[in-house]
Amino acid sequence: MRTGRLFWARGAVLGILVGPVGAFAGTQPVRFGVLPLQSPVALARLFIPLCARLAKALHRPIVFATAPDFHRFMARAKRGRYDILFLNPYLYRQLHGYRAVARIKGVPFVGLLITSQGRPIGPLTRQSLAGRTIAFPDPDAFAATLMVKEYLREDGVIVDTEMRPVYLRSQDSVILAVARGLVDFGGTWPWSLDQEPPAIRAEVRIVARTPPGPEMPIVVRDDMPPAMVKALQKALTGLTHSTAGRAILRRLRLPAGFAIANPGEYANIPRVLNCCAGPLKP
Repeated sequence: MRTGRLFWARGAVLGILVGPVGAFAGTQPVRFGVLPLQSPVALARLFIPLCARLAKALHRPIVFATAPDFHRFMARAKRGRYDILFLNPYLYRQLHGYRAVARIKGVPFVGLLITSQGRPIGPLTRQSLAGRTIAFPDPDAFAATLMVKEYLREDGVIVDTEMRPVYLRSQDSVILAVARGLVDFGGTWPWSLDQEPPAIRAEVRIVARTPPGPEMPIVVRDDMPPAMVKALQKALTGLTHSTAGRAILRRLRLPAGFAIANPGEYANIPRVLNCCAGPLKP
């Protein structure tokens, strides 16, 4: 399996064509869009081996693509620019014309509130958190932003009015800002924290975990042929059954691999998030 050309499209979208293109002459590539959880280059290193494996299983070249930020990624997704998407459950529920066909497993989908190792932290109260800076990757990051905000709201803290939130576009930037002491707190989730170098992880500590939410889905356009959907599901769930597949999963930090998704698992997500509004807990 060979990787084809790498290109930068307008808006700094990294696209990489994966697969022995000559063998698929005349075949329309499948566009695999990955939510910009990290920098485009970092995501490419993680997902290109998976895309290569899927290209072989689907007998189609695959274009790996992402975007500079969540907003532009979702704008493209809503226009149907991607055939397959790896994105968070909250954003999936905002899309029409896509359905969940697989999900990661074995990685608890929780939000993490982190701070630097040397920063003294007492009880998380309105008084102790008032005016503190807290970094998030994006307003629509499900675990890192929305679930963390909801967790703090349940403890009586309205982040948007009582703290000083900043949005840094990527999980990498949030974790690094916390590690360097540039902000008091940060919101992230376990998968992104696990991607960081050991030296960076050693500089941060987890001070709170949210209750778990539905795991990250892989979704496809509704018009994807059923045979292709089945081939995709078989390829994803079969990664744990081979040495090469397990190597791909280790790179992704997803040792348990993927499972078939039930779209109904994601039906109630908008109703379980209050974030910054509603009555406070006594």
